[in-house]
Amino acid sequence: TDKVLVVVDRSRNVYAPNIFSPDGDGYNDRFTLFARGVVNIKQLRVYDRWGNALFLGENLMPNDESEGWDGSFRGDILNPGVFVWFAELEFIDGQTELFSGDVTIKR
Repeated sequence: TDKVLVVVDRSRNVYAPNIFSPDGDGYNDRFTLFARGVVNIKQLRVYDRWGNALFLGENLMPNDESEGWDGSFRGDILNPGVFVWFAELEFIDGQTELFSGDVTIKR
């Protein structure tokens, strides 16, 4: 006889920067999520402090800085500030989870 212990690690490896600088220098110009085990960012939504929707991205690839929010609204550059984000992520195991936080624009 023998015994085997199987431990399933359900921790989600998701990183969301809390600051970015959309100044066109090629570094940290867009806000997006970085993760392992995520196959799709179903939705990434960004709001201002009054609850106005500024950005809605759907079916984005994680870890891809060319996608995501560029710190603008309707083509206008936003002033530095703190914004709230919500994301719906689909993981490789088929599960979908919601994440949220805030991000600061630094110019």
